[in-house]
Amino acid sequence: MILNPIRVYRRWRRAQQEALEEAQMLRRRHGETALEAARAKLAREDLSSWGRRVLQETVKVLEKA
Repeated sequence: MILNPIRVYRRWRRAQQEALEEAQMLRRRHGETALEAARAKLAREDLSSWGRRVLQETVKVLEKA
C-alpha cells in the first residue's frame, strides 16, 4: 500500500485544527477542569477512530497549556 504524503499531512493538520477547536470549546465549557473533561470524553467506548485521534491531540494541547 502506497501512502500519499500530502494526504497524510492534510489529515494530520486537520486533526490538529479540530483538536485546537475542541480544546477551546472545552476550556469555555469546563474552565479549569477542561483536561479532566477531555480525558473523560476519551474514555468513552462509542468514539470513532477519528474522534479518538482528535481527542488524543486535544489532551496533548490542554496538557501543554
